[in-house]
Amino acid sequence: MRKLLLLILLLSTSIGSFAHLGPAKLQKRKVDRYVIWVVPSLATNIYGIAIGPVGSEVICHSPYAKKSHGINLQIGQGFLLSFMVGRHNLIESRDTSTKSKTDSSYKRVIHNGILVSIFGTITNQINGISLSSWMSANNKVNGLSINLLWNMQDSLNGASIGLVNMAKKTSGSQIGIYNKTLKLRGFQFGLWNVNERRSLPIINWNFRDKPKRIKKQQIIV
Repeated sequence: MRKLLLLILLLSTSIGSFAHLGPAKLQKRKVDRYVIWVVPSLATNIYGIAIGPVGSEVICHSPYAKKSHGINLQIGQGFLLSFMVGRHNLIESRDTSTKSKTDSSYKRVIHNGILVSIFGTITNQINGISLSSWMSANNKVNGLSINLLWNMQDSLNGASIGLVNMAKKTSGSQIGIYNKTLKLRGFQFGLWNVNERRSLPIINWNFRDKPKRIKKQQIIV
């Protein structure tokens, strides 16, 4: 219990240490780091190994996207999502109106390479492989996302593996006990699989748009 409380305190301190920095101060700190660097970081790019308690996603109000290229090692902030596991309708109600969400020109953090975390991440975009022993929520994943408990993505291009996999849009595969996506181009493998066309056990699939319903017009004579 003491170790858990110490870990939470460490994560909270890391997150809060950047809260007082305004956009002007952040803009002045735009730099690139090489070989190995500590996260969370204000660096624009980290080339090599980024290591720390949590990712640079915790730095708010940054006027530029922070990117890691290579290996990113974190304890992770995915434990914050633990209480949401049972909310299977969460992907239908996620807010996508803010600037840092999917399909926006601005993304707070982009990971290119391999992202490894104990608890998982809450991040904008991953291009490569994401691994954790807990859960992760990502706006966009291009590649492979493996989280022991839970995966949630706005957009998945590749494969998602975990006990529970949820996504708004999937191009590829979901593999787990329960899989749900609002729009599928590919396959789902699990005990129960849900997409826009059907719900099936073991295996489900879809490769075309769901036919639109044509409303009958009432003719008034």
